This record gives sequence, C-alpha cells and structure tokens, in this order.
Amino acid sequence: MMTDEPLYNIGVVTRLTGVPVATLHAWERRYGFPQSARTSGGHRLYSEKDIARLRWVKAQVDSGMTVSRAIAAVRALESEGRLFLPAAPEVAARPVPETTSSHSLRDALVEALISHDLSRADHMMGDMLAFYSPEALTTEIIGPALAEIGRLWEERRITVATEHLASNYLRHRLLMWMVTGPPPKPVNPIVLACAPEEWHEGSLLMLGVLLRRKGWPVAYLGQNVPFPDLADFVRQIHPPLVILVAIREETARHLSEWPRWIVQAGGKPIVAFGGRAFVVNPALQALVAGLYLGNTIQEAMNRLENLLSQA
Repeated sequence: MMTDEPLYNIGVVTRLTGVPVATLHAWERRYGFPQSARTSGGHRLYSEKDIARLRWVKAQVDSGMTVSRAIAAVRALESEGRLFLPAAPEVAARPVPETTSSHSLRDALVEALISHDLSRADHMMGDMLAFYSPEALTTEIIGPALAEIGRLWEERRITVATEHLASNYLRHRLLMWMVTGPPPKPVNPIVLACAPEEWHEGSLLMLGVLLRRKGWPVAYLGQNVPFPDLADFVRQIHPPLVILVAIREETARHLSEWPRWIVQAGGKPIVAFGGRAFVVNPALQALVAGLYLGNTIQEAMNRLENLLSQA
C-alpha cells in the first residue's frame, strides 16, 4: 500500500519517474506540485504517492497533454476518488539481504559521515530508501553504523566533534521515522526512556522506530530520565508498557530502583528493560525487576510484539 510518508530524495525521484530535477523544481514553483516535505537541512523529500502522481502526470504530458492540465487533472481525479495510481515496483520496500552488501552500505555511510560529507550521506540514504524499508535500514544499516562510529571514537580514530556529527545525523533520521510512521493504534503510548545518567540512546531509538512502524504509539523520553520525573509522567499518561534501556553497568544498576518509583505512580504498567550492559554482564539481569527484552533488537521486538498482542 502506498503511503504519504516523505522518504525519498529528489535524486531517487528523478530516476524513478524520468522527470529531471530542474523540471521538478519548476513544477513546484509554478504549480505547487508536488508539495514536497523538507528535512531539517532543507532537502526535499517525496512519498510513494508523490512518485506515483509524478509518473501519472508525466505519462499524460508524454501523450500530448499540457503540464498545467495534467496537474489539474491528477488533483481533480484524486479529490473525487477516481484516480488509480499503481505503485512503481522499483519503490516497493524489500528487506536488506543478509549478505556483505549491507556491510558495504554501512561502511560507505560511515565513511561519508566521518568525512563530514552530509550531502553524500543524504544521497545514500535516499538511494537506500528507494529499495529498503526504514525498518530494515534501522536494524541492518543504522544500528551497525552507530556501533561502528562509537568504536572509532573509543579507539580515538575520530574526534568527539566528528562522533557527535555522525551520531546526531543518524539519530535525527531515526527520530524522523518515529514521528512519520503509520497512523497509531488507539491505545495509550508506550513510554521509552534511558536509565538515569544514561546518555547512549541508539538502541532505544531503534526500538522506538520499530514499534512506531508497527503502528504502536510511543512517548519517547530519551536520555537520562530521573525516576521521579518518569514516575510523574507515567502517572499522567497511564502507559501500558514502559521500556528502560541501559548501556553501561553503572546505569544498569540504577534500573534496580524503578519499582520504588513506578509502582507508586499507579496504573501498574508492564516494565521491560534491556541494553548492552545486560548482554556484556548477564548477572545484571537478576538485579532488575520486569521483563528482560533479550540480547538483540530482533529478540526485543519479538518479545514486545508477543507481549503487546496479549495486552
């Protein structure tokens, strides 16, 4: 099913539609068509429906209709519910294959980011989105890229500034996918928060994206959430589930204190937890009450989906 979600950059769109970049700019200025979204950096983003509309208009123009009439026609037919827009097979998302290709894509993206070439990174992300779903890119490309950027920083092969630039670029992409997902289910949002004093949020962001793409509403609180504030938030919105993440052993130990606060908040939400600290030191799992999500993002999603389906 085609969506209005803005995912594809202008380079991908011109390749899939055959409409040159200059023509796309001219149509947007003259006719307000298509009405592209913009990234925080001002780059145009288009949806699958935008691509289908453009292909329809181009077909009419190629058959002799004027541009203005073709655009007016597509708008009129769509408003009347009489426009059939078959999805372009090139746009259909497919999983990233478990081959070295995903590693190559990750390495190329990391190289662009640590070289401070955000324009190249934008083009790469747009190209990948023409073939792979945001879910697949989250787990197969962005997650490993964040881990690689962290490793390069730990080995002092990149500076703090470069690490922040690269990580924040990927973080913003995940946040965008989290807020532009499909219509949410009519339930209270799932709360996602890092442990107190925990500043590493990559895995939490990934879970937020994957849950949101499944249609679950999320309330993403992010880094370093003190338990008194978390308890107050839970008291206000009555979530069915609270997800807590810790990457370092010190912050994982903080999570043992959550029952003291959240149980008192009322509503008795289910609390689940995970993060790298529990993978590196499995003994920490016994210190924290609640549901352990597992050692991988995929394990976590499988357990969450099973849990939520029974709620």
